[in-house]
Amino acid sequence: EMEEFVQSSGENGVVVFSLGSMVSNMKEERANVIASALAQIPQKVLWRFDGNKPDTLGLNTRLYKWIPQNDLLGHPKTRAFITHGGANGIYEAIYHGIPMVGIPLFADQPDNIAH
Repeated sequence: EMEEFVQSSGENGVVVFSLGSMVSNMKEERANVIASALAQIPQKVLWRFDGNKPDTLGLNTRLYKWIPQNDLLGHPKTRAFITHGGANGIYEAIYHGIPMVGIPLFADQPDNIAH
């Protein structure tokens, strides 16, 4: 199902979005704002999200409790990675040459994103 969704993205490709395994209880209001913003982009979005489905979730976005992040970052249809700035995700995106948008949350993440 995930591969079908990725393949259905056409030329626009996909965005991989993960704030890591430490974030499990995002506030509903914040999730709705993020979902609404993601609904505005032409890419399909694979969002690693463990919570209640946001009311503003667009048809271009799918929620997954787990994603094969490194495999998705290496997929030819991946266009960008929205990340919290964990070291593993950053290294994976760099390895695959995928541009990143950083949303650092705590610990070393702000420094990781800055560099």
